[in-house]
Amino acid sequence: MKELLTILDAMLGAKGAVSDPMELLLDVGDRIVKSVSSEFSARSDEVAILLLTRDGDHLRFVAPRKFVQLATIPVSKRDAIAVTVLRRKVGDVNNSVPTVRHVSFFETIKIKDRAAPIQKMITVPILDGSAPLGVAQISRKGDSPGSAGPDFSPADLTRAQELFTALAPRLRDARPESF
Repeated sequence: MKELLTILDAMLGAKGAVSDPMELLLDVGDRIVKSVSSEFSARSDEVAILLLTRDGDHLRFVAPRKFVQLATIPVSKRDAIAVTVLRRKVGDVNNSVPTVRHVSFFETIKIKDRAAPIQKMITVPILDGSAPLGVAQISRKGDSPGSAGPDFSPADLTRAQELFTALAPRLRDARPESF
């Protein structure tokens, strides 16, 4: 984690010299995904970072990159797991995602060779102090719960929350004014 924070701080230190602030944010997101996916034995397409738009009306993808231009999630969308976690400011572990009503549009998009449904997921708020900045999701995808891998535990939730609490200031600082 310390190495990741050092890399992100160096990236953000060059923020003034970057011609496209959105690219910097996406690069920061990519670095975070690489580290988090390794930490949780997940594939890179199983980690998502969504940040609140500056007007606070939508959650917008920072990672995976393929989702950045596809869509946003209105914070008024009541059946979105991410919105519920953002609103409550409390993380959630769900080891039976298919049984819960949720926005599944993003599961249909192929990032690798084929789309696989999310079976298990940790969702944590990204908080800047007490202010919500966004959410992070770490999932396990597969054709069935068994093929998706082991269940997430309360300890996994705690670890994810700690990681994203440490990363929140870097995501805040990387977010462009026009986001």
